[in-house]
Amino acid sequence: MPLIPNHLICLDALDNILQTAAVQSRPVGVCLLWLDCVYRIDTTFGYRAGDTACVNAIAQLKNILKSEDQIFRIGRSEVAFLLPTLSNAAQAILAGHKIIRTLNDHATQDPQALHSEPYLGIALFPDHGQDADSLLRRANIALREARLQKESVFLYDNEADTAMQLQLQLQTDLRHALDGNFLTLHHQPQVDLRTQRVAGIEALSRWHSPARGNVSPALFIPAAEAAGLMHRLTQQILNIALREFQTLRSTHQELNLSINLSAQNLTQSELPALLMQAFSTWDIPAAQVVIEITETAIMDDQRARATTLEHLKEIGVKLAIDDFGTGYSSLARLKHLPVDELKIDVSFIRHMLQDIRNENIVRSIIDLAHHLNLRVVAEGVEDEATLQRLAEMDCDIAQGFYLSPPLPLAQLQSWLAQPARR
Repeated sequence: MPLIPNHLICLDALDNILQTAAVQSRPVGVCLLWLDCVYRIDTTFGYRAGDTACVNAIAQLKNILKSEDQIFRIGRSEVAFLLPTLSNAAQAILAGHKIIRTLNDHATQDPQALHSEPYLGIALFPDHGQDADSLLRRANIALREARLQKESVFLYDNEADTAMQLQLQLQTDLRHALDGNFLTLHHQPQVDLRTQRVAGIEALSRWHSPARGNVSPALFIPAAEAAGLMHRLTQQILNIALREFQTLRSTHQELNLSINLSAQNLTQSELPALLMQAFSTWDIPAAQVVIEITETAIMDDQRARATTLEHLKEIGVKLAIDDFGTGYSSLARLKHLPVDELKIDVSFIRHMLQDIRNENIVRSIIDLAHHLNLRVVAEGVEDEATLQRLAEMDCDIAQGFYLSPPLPLAQLQSWLAQPARR
């Protein structure tokens, strides 16, 4: 039962197994295992150490497999198992869990073992494919779903495959939209509840696809992140936002501009320099720009995120925690973050008057923020009663469809020019 580091040999071996299985009308299992820590060992101790750790881990697995089973290391972190003596899918799933359990037990018993969070995807012949290429591809799709859903073992299903194909097509279309500068912006006004004046606008990205129509940011932002397009999308949206904000400042110099960044943007070491260059290009004061980052993005790898936020503060922008109340940030962490503003998540605002618990949460966030000298923005205000209650709670800023939906630049200029109607 050799360990062969070659995916082509793996495919040839699977072809041979499938020929026999087709004649005998019996299932074959293809399992693809991902060892997450090989990359960490490679980068920390070198490739030889990564190879040694991976080979040692697989040696443990050879002991639990049947003599007919075959193992192939087909990548740095990926190992394929060919299981030609199965009776049904349940046996393949049991085998997958046994593989995972063996790795975890070995890591517990041996201090030198490969400490990992392994995931395994399974595809079956003939249910999921008739040839070696299809089966290995679908085992890879199942592995991807296992990692996304944090399930140690995942059996391929067609819905996951269809979703993946749709996601890839969406990423392709988005890449073309970026190439053609087809993304646009709408701006949602933010109103100061004390002065009743417009305090700022939030720039919100929009994409109208000729084939798809209007594509929600809830779809294309995750697609950009998965495709490695987030930095490019951010740069394009940033320049559109600053260009349009420059137009507004000729008549509304007091406004602030809020721009959203993703968790991926926070890993970009050149982000502060990119922002400074854009501010200089469009002659926009950094002090009038609010960078919004979701609470979950900030709480992920808190130390690194705090360092990035410090660097952003140094260039003069204001910082806001978006969707506050959903990310489980501790008060101890919050008081040390260099932020200026909390934006209460819309889920608390929308049903505030119908659910006393939501109202109490909103009141508590406002009080907490003010004790920390932070400004509070309430999103999702959709009626006058909610707006009035927020004002009574001493909330600073409100935005939502009751005040104004997000508007393209020309309509925003018209809206700003008619304070009486507002």
